[in-house]
Amino acid sequence: MNRLRRLSISARITIGSLVVAALFALLAVVVIRIGVSSILHNATLTLLNNDVTAPVEGLPTNPDGPFDLPGGGQELAVVSSDGSILASTMPEGLEDRIGRLISQGDGAHDVEAGGEHYLVLTRSVATSDGVRYVLAARNSETTDLLLDRLTAALLVGAGVLIFAFGGASWLLARTALRPVSRMREQADRIAASTPDEAGLLPVGPAQDELSELATTLNDLILRLRASADRERQMVSDASHELRTPLAVLRGQLELAELDAGDADALLQDIRSSHATSIRLAQLANNLLELSRIEAGPSSGRIDWRTLVDELTDAIDRARLLVSSDDDATGISVDFEYDPRRRPDAGARVALSPTDFGRILDNLLGNAITAIRSSDGDHAEATVTASLALSAEAQGAESVVLTVRDSGPGMPEAFIPVALDRFTRADGARTGQSGGGLGLAIVGALAGAAGGSVELRNAEPSGLTVTVMLPLLRD
Repeated sequence: MNRLRRLSISARITIGSLVVAALFALLAVVVIRIGVSSILHNATLTLLNNDVTAPVEGLPTNPDGPFDLPGGGQELAVVSSDGSILASTMPEGLEDRIGRLISQGDGAHDVEAGGEHYLVLTRSVATSDGVRYVLAARNSETTDLLLDRLTAALLVGAGVLIFAFGGASWLLARTALRPVSRMREQADRIAASTPDEAGLLPVGPAQDELSELATTLNDLILRLRASADRERQMVSDASHELRTPLAVLRGQLELAELDAGDADALLQDIRSSHATSIRLAQLANNLLELSRIEAGPSSGRIDWRTLVDELTDAIDRARLLVSSDDDATGISVDFEYDPRRRPDAGARVALSPTDFGRILDNLLGNAITAIRSSDGDHAEATVTASLALSAEAQGAESVVLTVRDSGPGMPEAFIPVALDRFTRADGARTGQSGGGLGLAIVGALAGAAGGSVELRNAEPSGLTVTVMLPLLRD
């Protein structure tokens, strides 16, 4: 078995085809031999019946003979009820067995005599002088010779067909697997080339399993390339983003070393270093979070009740953030919720409660930061988070989360790239310290759940972020 596994697929297909063909050929030879043997046996019985017909018809009128038995290879015998042979053209070896044949009753019997095989037919006839027996025999040598020659011819023909079938199987297997060889050669070229030069596996015109395999592998190659591109881009972006705060932190530590004799200046340097380290930690956490999200779809599920609980918890966290920040004085956080617009009990969103809460925290935190960094009147600034359902005639199909703020909004040219990593708009919304990853995390989480994110500026000011999350049914 191990040796067979080392062979090529073409060789294994050919060997398997040969084995199957040989089995079917042998079975066919056996069946044909049995069928021909049955036909010859029936033909011999018909001849024997013809041989005994004339003597049987003459015995009632002429029970004691004389009997005119035909010759020409017709072996006949007429026997009286006491076993006496009245007439016979049978060979001596068969005549010695006549008594035993009569005792076996009417019918055909196989007999071996003198080293030869015979088929003997016995027929009893009632006459005025008692029962007479007519026996006819046919030598089976000719029949056996015919069967042997027929079997030999069939075996030779089957062998020729088997080898021809094996050759055809080899050619067909090589032809069928030729696309696989081309795919392997292209895969070698892809492995040896750079990402910019690498192509895809060839897909044949036939809609067969190999085409489906090539299509699936091409999809896998594209996904792997996209993943590799994301990783390279993330490493590049991360190194670029980390370089500045690390340089700042190093400078702050150098200043702290120079200010070792000034307690106030040293304290200020330590606080600045601490703030920079917090930003670095937040940036690293966001990078890890993005990597986790992009590694695969979320396996979590959240029902409507838990979703509403996460909404209220996120509002409480946002209010706590506002109340603990002196710069956010005057910012109010409210939310709207219509309990009548809710899905059926079996509806789920493909996110874990933690991931849904992370979407809310990022959106609310981003809005609070934007308002806080603006030059407007904080006393009138508001942040409103509203949760609603988009419903169709057959029922709710998605959850729509809307976060609106009264901040400065975003430049229209920046909105299309706002969900990209490490992107920050110039102007009033650049004050956040998340490294440009907050909205990227929101977009990645929504995409993992099969949803989408839309950003648009509000009138007269502010930004509206709409997150659509499809509902799933258990």
